Amino acid sequence: MSKKRVIAAAVAVAVVGAGVAWAVFGRDAGATEVVVEKASRGPLEVTVSAAGSVGPGSKADVFPPAAGTLASIEVTEGQDVKAGDVIAVMDVRPLELQVAQAQAAYDAALAQADAIGQQTPSSADERAASAAVSAAWSAYQAAAKQYELLSSGGVSDPAAIQQAQAALALAEAAYAAAEAAYDAFKTGVYDPAPEPKDPAIVEALAALEDAKEQAADAVAAAEANLTAVSSAGASPVALASAKAARDQAWAAYQAALAQQQKLARADTRKARASASSGVEAARQALEYAVDVLERATLRAPIDGRVVFNSATGGLSASAFGGAGAATAAGKPVVGGAVSPASAPFTVVAFDDLAFEAQVDEADVANVKPGMKATVSLDSLPGRSFSTTVERIGAASVVTPTGGTAFPVVLRLVGAKGTVLLGMNGTAEIVVESLADVLSVPVEAVLDDAGASYVYVVRNGRAVRVDVETGRLTETRAEIVRGLKAGDEVIVTGLSSLKDGAPVKVK
Repeated sequence: MSKKRVIAAAVAVAVVGAGVAWAVFGRDAGATEVVVEKASRGPLEVTVSAAGSVGPGSKADVFPPAAGTLASIEVTEGQDVKAGDVIAVMDVRPLELQVAQAQAAYDAALAQADAIGQQTPSSADERAASAAVSAAWSAYQAAAKQYELLSSGGVSDPAAIQQAQAALALAEAAYAAAEAAYDAFKTGVYDPAPEPKDPAIVEALAALEDAKEQAADAVAAAEANLTAVSSAGASPVALASAKAARDQAWAAYQAALAQQQKLARADTRKARASASSGVEAARQALEYAVDVLERATLRAPIDGRVVFNSATGGLSASAFGGAGAATAAGKPVVGGAVSPASAPFTVVAFDDLAFEAQVDEADVANVKPGMKATVSLDSLPGRSFSTTVERIGAASVVTPTGGTAFPVVLRLVGAKGTVLLGMNGTAEIVVESLADVLSVPVEAVLDDAGASYVYVVRNGRAVRVDVETGRLTETRAEIVRGLKAGDEVIVTGLSSLKDGAPVKVK
């Protein structure tokens, strides 16, 4: 071969090579580099994402039984305790005084009830009153007969005198019966009764006294009648005296009847019922005072870790250090005041923690108890906790950004020893699970005046394809129409793409 032909051949080869290089490299030099991902079929989980923090799943507040001060604190903040362990002891001196006062009040109530129980008229009192009535009636009958005898004028003076003497004897017997009834009631019922006296007892004693006075007047009238008859026989003076004696005997009889009825009505049931209520109230007050004294030793209600609360009773999320934390401002201290209005201590079960997620009000309607969820904590990267929704709060909360959310509680299993109160994180709650759908990365889907589209790589160019989307998750978008499995959709560099632009897949 001549040197000229060799050179010509070389030039030809160079020209062909340059053309190929231009075809390959010249075209790629103006292409946009993109990352693609294939549209794929498979399960899709629709989730709701919400930020939140760790709180106690099980906790028990320790309240003092009454207002007072702490005599001692037997634990340090953050200390693990068992149910029944002593946490603190209150100053019991005021509580012991309250028990003594309650005991005295109870004893007094018992004595009051016993005294009132003795106020009811006895059978002896009733018999005395009945005897007074019978004696007064007999005295009246004798006085009436005396008056009838003198009025008829058919009796001799000795007979009239004898009748007057009999009437006087009966009047004196009636007085004796009335006096006995009065004395028995006064000494046996009225005098022992506590002040203030029951009105029924006061009324009954007054009636007995009236009956005694009427019986005394009847005796006086009978004596005057006997004198008149003895000195004047059946004269008008004797007749008038007999009439007065009869009328007075009748008045004495009526008084005896009245005192018997008043005695029968001297019922102290109301007083006894009131006294019984007083005894019961005093007994309950005593039992309460004793119970408060017994609970002055504050004990752990459950197994867990002790938290010293602030003065407002709020649970401290950061207090798990050493003994120095016990003297922090607002925390319970020896000699400090406590009251049943707030719990100075809380026992938290750290093997039962919960994550409280703040779910936006737009999403909370889709969340239901029992839904699967995953919790990730900022302090523990690379680790997550599988859990379920336990409950949804009924009252909304305001988020740090001013939005409205609802607390959703998820139990953390296996968090003991690594998770602390107050740790922040995110919960992904699965609100719907789809078994087999076509989906693409959510960032691949673009919007144009409400219409969705993606860019698909075809023959080295970006081709715009309109699609219809279905459900959306944080990472994936369901494609209902427009794509098929295996289509390569562009997921990066989308802002600079145009339909038909050349692209180079990284």
